[in-house]
Amino acid sequence: MPTADLLTILGSMLAIGVALAGLILATQRSMRAEIGELRREVREDIQNLHNEISSLRERMAKLEGLLEGLREAITARQPAA
Repeated sequence: MPTADLLTILGSMLAIGVALAGLILATQRSMRAEIGELRREVREDIQNLHNEISSLRERMAKLEGLLEGLREAITARQPAA
């Protein structure tokens, strides 16, 4: 038959176990929320980068067109030798 001291110790251990389990679960829930928020931020940042790259592509294409026109204008004006 368990003694009163043994029951007290077992009860204390059980209470500590339940408290630790609650703390661990709360921490995990908080970490999951933070990770979810970070994922959303990273997705937004990636989308912003894609948008900026697209804008730069368009600007580069425009500059390439202008350079082609300039090259044609320069070579067309040279007198034939």
